Amino acid sequence: MRDALMSIRDLAMVATAAALVTPVLSAAQSLPPTGNLEERSRQQIRVPAEAGREDALMTGDTDILLLRRTRLFNIHGSADVSWTSNAYLSPGARISDGFTQVQAGAGIGTRIAERVSVFADAGVSTVRYFSETSLDYSTFTGAIGVSGTLGPAMLSGLYLPAVIYTRDFGDRELTAHRFRVAGVVPFVFRGTRVDTELHVERASTQPADYSAWSAGMTLSASRMLFPSAAILGYVAAGYDRRYFDDYFEAFVGTSRRDRLVSAGAGLVWRPGTWGQVRLDYGYGHSVSTSDVNGYVAHSGMLGLSATLRF
Repeated sequence: MRDALMSIRDLAMVATAAALVTPVLSAAQSLPPTGNLEERSRQQIRVPAEAGREDALMTGDTDILLLRRTRLFNIHGSADVSWTSNAYLSPGARISDGFTQVQAGAGIGTRIAERVSVFADAGVSTVRYFSETSLDYSTFTGAIGVSGTLGPAMLSGLYLPAVIYTRDFGDRELTAHRFRVAGVVPFVFRGTRVDTELHVERASTQPADYSAWSAGMTLSASRMLFPSAAILGYVAAGYDRRYFDDYFEAFVGTSRRDRLVSAGAGLVWRPGTWGQVRLDYGYGHSVSTSDVNGYVAHSGMLGLSATLRF
């Protein structure tokens, strides 16, 4: 009988301990992860199909892009070396670090009625940090989109899926489906091209904590500095607002709303139609209602990209 009573008492103690520990574990599982992976990947991954159109806007050759004879298929790759003053995009102690990024992929595109481009792209990307190797990740990316002109404006619609893994495609960390609509109105002032872009985006993610609406504006100016050497310079500034559906509200204690101010400048050298060398400086300042998500960061990048069309 005594043994039976001891067994009952032991079971009761185990049940009590489990009841106390379970909420702690649940709370730990609901904490936002460190490293700000979703924000870093948004900034670092340039889908080649969209990057080509960004470069066309920046260099002022959107009419050439739409009117020239296009090749149906392309393969592309890029390699970048970057530095950031805030590797974790942290509001607290800032840890500077360098990282490399390699992307490769293939795409298909054509035109409809000579003024509308449709395209699709699939690629793979890896990011490796020099010191903070816990931030490394690998990604499968895609793009399906359409772009064209309407009067003086260039309009585009994009679907951008991405599956993000830990280093060497270990564990899946995030799946994102982004839907983006943008409009750009350009004009030329004394040989300098100025572009004003308005954009709206919906991101649906798994886990769902990163699902959000965003909207913003970008103003950029570009000028051919050395035409004979095909070297172009540009500056840009942007403002974005993001509204998250439910970003770990049990932990953060409030709805997450972000305001991001960004600026950048750089040089682009095009040694041929096959690719370009790019030198960039970037600045970002995010103010968030979530105390763990605001940050200030400076960054620099030297990159080489190439595209083969056939």
